[in-house]
Amino acid sequence: MGQPSRLAWAILLVAGLVLVGTGAAAVAVGVFNPGLISSQLPPDAAVDAPAVGGAAVALGVATALLGVLHWVTAFALRARVGIAVTGAVVLASTMAILALAFAVAAVVSIAAGSAPAVYMIPAAIGLGAAVVGYAVVTALVMGSRGEPI
Repeated sequence: MGQPSRLAWAILLVAGLVLVGTGAAAVAVGVFNPGLISSQLPPDAAVDAPAVGGAAVALGVATALLGVLHWVTAFALRARVGIAVTGAVVLASTMAILALAFAVAAVVSIAAGSAPAVYMIPAAIGLGAAVVGYAVVTALVMGSRGEPI
């Protein structure tokens, strides 16, 4: 196995940083200000602020753990751990598909008028960039093998 690309390694580290940061932010909002999220729900939603805060904490922890998984994968690639190539390809290709699905959902929300464009346009652009980044990681890691998979 050849040395994995420094670009793939950097993309995984940056993606991990973004995921850990957003996960920590979701946990902070869920713990300290759950009303901020629950105030965005329709008036007929029968969900109280503590329940919304608990959901934000759970999602934030899961997102942060996903970011840590990105870091572990990046460092395993750097250390040339055998299974890291497979893990990186599975992680990056799965994340590319998820980012594409969420980007399409953001665009559809804009077209349907169900969400403000001021929120959804930056989300769609950021998710589109994530699709490209994860696709680059997948291609570079697969190319680093030097032999057919």
